[in-house]
Amino acid sequence: MKKIIYSILAVAAVVAVSSCEKNLDIPQKGVLPMEDFYKTDADAEAALAAVYFDTFKNFAFMGEVTGYNYGPYFGLTNYQGDDVYMAGSGPDDCVAEREFHDFRYTNDNCVVLGGYTAFYRSIHKCNLVINNFTEEKIGGALSNTMKQAIAEARAMRAFDHLMLAIYWGTPPIVEEVLTGDARPTNSESQAAVMEWVASEIDLALPNLTEKTSVNDRPGAVRITKGFANAIKGKALLWKGDYSRAKSALGEVINSKKYELVSSDRMGELLHGNGKANEESVFEFCLEFDPALQDYYAMASRTGWNAHMTFNWRFEHLLGVPDSEGLNGQIVDATVNQNGWGWMNPTGAYARKLIENDGMESARRKAWIKTYDEILYEIQWAKDPAPFVPGKTAAKAADGQRGVDNVGVYACEGFFNWKTVVHPNLNDLCSVGEGQRNFSIMRYPEVLLMYAECCAHDGDADGSGLAALKSIQERAQAKHISSQCTLDEVKTEKMLELWMEGCRSADLIRWGDTATLESADAYVPTYRDKLTDKMANEHEGYISDEGADFYKKTYPQTLGFKKGKHELLPFPKREMDLNPEIKQNPNWN
Repeated sequence: MKKIIYSILAVAAVVAVSSCEKNLDIPQKGVLPMEDFYKTDADAEAALAAVYFDTFKNFAFMGEVTGYNYGPYFGLTNYQGDDVYMAGSGPDDCVAEREFHDFRYTNDNCVVLGGYTAFYRSIHKCNLVINNFTEEKIGGALSNTMKQAIAEARAMRAFDHLMLAIYWGTPPIVEEVLTGDARPTNSESQAAVMEWVASEIDLALPNLTEKTSVNDRPGAVRITKGFANAIKGKALLWKGDYSRAKSALGEVINSKKYELVSSDRMGELLHGNGKANEESVFEFCLEFDPALQDYYAMASRTGWNAHMTFNWRFEHLLGVPDSEGLNGQIVDATVNQNGWGWMNPTGAYARKLIENDGMESARRKAWIKTYDEILYEIQWAKDPAPFVPGKTAAKAADGQRGVDNVGVYACEGFFNWKTVVHPNLNDLCSVGEGQRNFSIMRYPEVLLMYAECCAHDGDADGSGLAALKSIQERAQAKHISSQCTLDEVKTEKMLELWMEGCRSADLIRWGDTATLESADAYVPTYRDKLTDKMANEHEGYISDEGADFYKKTYPQTLGFKKGKHELLPFPKREMDLNPEIKQNPNWN
């Protein structure tokens, strides 16, 4: 039997367009031949639905590449941030992901491969729509439905190439449905890819719909003019074309179809009750169809096993709290008793948030919790009902609450609250209704990109400062900017978009890599003096024992290296199969 090996860029095409030997060309029952599809409006809608579903599924879940613990998109865009610890149970947990976080990875790292594969799988589905709905192939003029399907696929394809260019620099621009023997080459430059993205958005815009109002929920889960202009603006920002980027982002702002939710609703953001809200520019929304019985797809609505990855490391917390009587303040421990605690906020991030916003700000309360809040504001096992929040002598001396005698690894006494499962916010992780959506972009990112353009290009009319202040004022931050400077934008973007896929890419783009160069040089453990029999009541403290493990163990490879880590390596699997790809600098 002839063996054919396909590159990552072409592998999806095998199912759709490759054919076997003539004597094996047997019609498959229940499957419509490709030549009989791509004919009608119904076909256009079905093909576009496949773009949304396949893109979402590969962004959120790719067990065959990244394992069953997280979605490729989130890992790629967040795991290298200087504002998070890769935690888990310790150095032997989430090993490949920690190597990525520490910049110790090689070109066969699964985080790198997962992200690269996800984007090109999406591109393949987009090209099936764009390439097959042509006047020549359908034998006549395209309908408005077909034109809209093409436009939405074109915008999604542009987004995929944007992300590939951010992380890989010169990815192949793929505009055709590839066959198995295709060997595409690198694009000319990162700037060329970004310009191509902008031009693709210009082609798509005339046939895209627009949100009808800020409260148009269906418009938040569909590729619209707003999301398309945001893609264009982001591409041009990365290119350094600030004037054109500002114009594209201004289209989103001036449309008046997006606005920030009120301060008292910040806790809903990225949760079930906040899905497709006023500030959602685009998010994937998967509705459960019991007839499909596709557990992997449905359960990964917000990223495969996200409810475990983001949850706290419950095995090192004493007295797992019950979901009843929690005043809507804690993850649903009855569902997630064994949370993995893969990501904790760094002390540097938490302290900066508190310094900038204040303890009582809406954003601080929605994003992170302190150890004392975990101890005293949440009901633990021994607390009588009805539960009364606040510190008491009984709680302070309760040996069945708080951190156990092992401690919470990679933690400085601050706990993620922004993305853990909140049952009172309709986050329950059972298959079906109730889960939060898979967010790609919120309106604050648009405002902050716009403000950055103004910081570079001038803010004569004050619109950049207004965009910046609107986020700070909604956050109830103590610090409100008086000028739209790049430093002010950098700080606000770090605080607002924590764990939303921007941080490491921004630092590299800005050349601010010092904190990345010292990644995981210090990784402490958080402990409790009561548990450790050092005090008569709870008092959290940071233990430095073993905090220099990675620095001692990997002295040569730990941390960001200039001239190398500005771009990810093209995956080894792709390089082995496609000799036309030129590897990025210092990755050979």
